[in-house]
Amino acid sequence: MSTSTPSAAHGEIVSLPGGSVLLQGHLEAVRENGVRPIRLPRRAWPHFPPNGEVLKAITSNAAGVRVSVVTAATQLGLRVRCTRLRFDDLLGPHNAFVAEIDGDIVGEVMAPVDAIRTVSFAHNGASEESLAPSSLVEFSLPEGTKTVVVWLPQGMTVELLEIEADAAVAAAEPSDRPVWVHHGSSISHCVETALPTGAWPVTAARQADLELVNLGFGGQCMLDPFVADAIAATPADVISLKVGVNIVGARAMDQRTFTPALHGFIDRIRIGHPRTPIVLVSSILWPDSEDVPGPADVDFLDDGRVRCFTGGDPADVSRGALTMTESRRQIAAVAASRANAGEAIHYLDGLSLYGPDDHAVHPLPDNLHPDTELYAQMGRRFADAVFGAAGLAPRACLG
Repeated sequence: MSTSTPSAAHGEIVSLPGGSVLLQGHLEAVRENGVRPIRLPRRAWPHFPPNGEVLKAITSNAAGVRVSVVTAATQLGLRVRCTRLRFDDLLGPHNAFVAEIDGDIVGEVMAPVDAIRTVSFAHNGASEESLAPSSLVEFSLPEGTKTVVVWLPQGMTVELLEIEADAAVAAAEPSDRPVWVHHGSSISHCVETALPTGAWPVTAARQADLELVNLGFGGQCMLDPFVADAIAATPADVISLKVGVNIVGARAMDQRTFTPALHGFIDRIRIGHPRTPIVLVSSILWPDSEDVPGPADVDFLDDGRVRCFTGGDPADVSRGALTMTESRRQIAAVAASRANAGEAIHYLDGLSLYGPDDHAVHPLPDNLHPDTELYAQMGRRFADAVFGAAGLAPRACLG
């Protein structure tokens, strides 16, 4: 493990009225009325782009964040304040809390909506509508002393306020499991599945018995230097970077700029992790958009579905526009170049997680994002390909 600034990656004990919890999967805990986990530290906020309210909202989602407690309670309640996002006129996801004991899910509760925060893409503004001061999320548990892990809703912002239980509740001890830090796009954020345990990085982490920090940011995986700096400062035994789709979709870079930007992003991470294994992962299949440049667009179909696609001019590719196919080629070349120089870095083709053969059997619902079943498949495939005995970064070699 690299030596870096201590962070919440390994777990942070948080005291609340009624008990304490071990909070994990976040990079900072904002203490205001309660405790709000966020996934980029506030020191990065001044470096956000002009539409920074969007990025601030996305990185305040609780994807991969969980609390762990030891208790003999048969009724465990978390008093919370949950905020659902609205992007202009588009209402954001509504996900659930999930409780597990010894890896078995023992309860699922849809998150309350205590507030709605509206973020404007056009005006970079944000406003909040309060619906309730707080809500109680309750789980019925078996008798006896046990360690309970509660996963927070991945597409919502959660403020932890209080614990209400019929027995004492104390923070669990931090585990000695290796820490996996993952950065990616909405296809790593996985808000489309109702349960936080349905996100493919969570599936992979649970299968491989790793502690996860999921820096999957919907629409915001842009090789931002401040994200690289946050990863560099976070203890990790293995790091994965799944890049390409947001950059192509936003037409944020071209064939000339993508490779140097990716090298620079990795160089910043290496300041804190000179020897930590890094797995570079390219994008999964984007049907009908593989060789068409951005910008991305959306069709609203008559049956209520949407179809996401790249709507640029294919003629621009010969003038340097970046495509999904070209992004994979460049990511593979970056990994090969650095590996040949002796670096602990590997490449995983995203088409091995979801590719043309999969699309023929199980199309993507909106032509871009997987559904719950496909996310589970991706998680299993990633765990086998990366953390398996013959994987790129075998679990047995971590830590």
